[in-house]
Order: sequence, then structure tokens, then C-alpha cells
Amino acid sequence: MIAPEAKIEGSFITLGQIAEISGDDAAWVNSLRLLKIGSAPSLGSSLVLSKELLHMRLAATGSDFSGIVWKTPETVIVTRDSQIISGQALLEKSIAMIEQQTGLRVSSGDLSIMPISGVQDVITPAGTIGVTTALPYGIHYNIPTNVTAIVSVNGQIFTKLVLKMDVKLYKQVAVVTGQVSPGEMLTTEKVGYERKDIGRLGAGYFTDINKVIGLVARRTLIPSIVLTDSMLAKPLLIKRGNMVNIIARTGNIEITVPGLAMQDGSVGQLIKVQNIGSTKLMVAKVLDGSTVQVLTYKNNL
Repeated sequence: MIAPEAKIEGSFITLGQIAEISGDDAAWVNSLRLLKIGSAPSLGSSLVLSKELLHMRLAATGSDFSGIVWKTPETVIVTRDSQIISGQALLEKSIAMIEQQTGLRVSSGDLSIMPISGVQDVITPAGTIGVTTALPYGIHYNIPTNVTAIVSVNGQIFTKLVLKMDVKLYKQVAVVTGQVSPGEMLTTEKVGYERKDIGRLGAGYFTDINKVIGLVARRTLIPSIVLTDSMLAKPLLIKRGNMVNIIARTGNIEITVPGLAMQDGSVGQLIKVQNIGSTKLMVAKVLDGSTVQVLTYKNNL
């Protein structure tokens, strides 16, 4: 008994999906149910089979239908069963993945996530749907961020999509509030915060003004410019020709001798110094404005 309308699953129309088959021979009944009579329509679409076309397809299978009583309507509407995952649901999954990685939510105002193009609905076969997302190349703030969405049905991967997202992260960064001349030291009066899209900033910006206070400008800095480490330097504590104390330590022994700075130096910087007594040249680390330390002591001061 073939139904006038039937919903099917899979890529092929089988007789068992559109007909109720009964009989005493269970094996024969089962083989008839599995009989393929054509390709299924695309997901969510329907196909109309006339009575004549259906019988032609049945005959083309080459099966023996003797002894079968048929009850067939004039037309059979075959619809491939499906379900829809909305593009909005995929977008929300992608946004949630980015939020998870950044530790921020879009609602915080510091994070902005927008799709670069529309996200289409996905039609899948009937079954239990699963969606997982991943960031194979990480998050980017100056180029599109790719989110891979994997759609599975009944535990089997159905399709993979790549969603391109425009991600912006805003932070309070250190900027100059008044013009600063080359060599001028930064003070609290000359530095403040401004909210910036960090994707548009170069490397080395500061989010803590305390890290720039006391540094000196390498060049002229105009108001509102975002400070970076390449613009700044530590102030010179020792200048070439200055008298310094050269310290050398080994174990519990410390030796201090007078020396002469052969180079300018900032705190932590390595410079050449000369022992006044022995006239030997050596490399030492600047500790303060009058003291340097030889890193390796081999009784050669």
C-alpha cells in the first residue's frame, strides 16, 4: 500500500519509506522495503511521482513482483525530511567562542564582534544536531578572525563552515596630553589615558602609565599620540667621562675600585668602563648614577 505522501530520510527513495508492505514471507517483505527506486530530493524539497513513473522505476529494478497486490495512488509526493539550523544560532555560537577566548563579553563595551558577511541558515537531515566551534588561527584584531563551525547530525559531521568575524578590542592606553620634546622626561602632567581600538595600534603600547613615568622621549611627541616603547628610553644616569665606582662581587667578597665611564648608560644597561688604577677596560652593568657592577670577576680589576 503506497501512501500519497511520504517523508523519507537518506539519499535514496526506498520502497519501504513510501509504502506499507505486508506478507507471510518476512525475508521477501524485508527485501522489498530496502528496494531503491531513485534518488531522494534535496534536503527540505519534494518530488512528485506519478503512478506510471513509479511503476516504471519499480520495473527498472529488475525485481520479481509476481504475487504482489498493489494499491497505488495516482501521485506520490515524496519529501526529504530535514531541519534547519538558523544562521543566527551559528553566529551566536561563534561570538560565544570568541568571548570565551578573550574572557570578555560583547556587552562589556570593550569587545566588538561583527560578522563580515551574512550567515546563512543550514538545512540538515533529521536527527540530533550538534554544533561545535573553533578558532584555528586565534583571534585577530586587525584582520578578519575565522571561526570554524562544525555541524553534526547524530554524531556524524554533516558540514563545516567558516564564519569571518570583525573583532575589535578597546583598551585604555597611555597617551601624551601635552607636547614633549626630545630628551624630555615624562611626568604625570604630560601623560594620560585614552580609549583606543588596539587593532589599529602598533606593537609596544602601554596600558599602565606608571610604566612610562620617568622615561624620556626619543623624539618630539605631540598630544594624543599613543606611547610605545620605541618612542621612549630610560634616562641617562651615567655619561661618558663620569667617574664611577666599579663593584665586583664573588661569593661573600666585594671589591670596589674607582673607574671612568667610557660610554653613556641608563639603569640596567651594559657599558664600557675603565679601571683608573690598572687602566683595564671592562663591561659593567649600570646600577645607579655613580655605580656599575662587573658581571664576571676573575681577579682582573
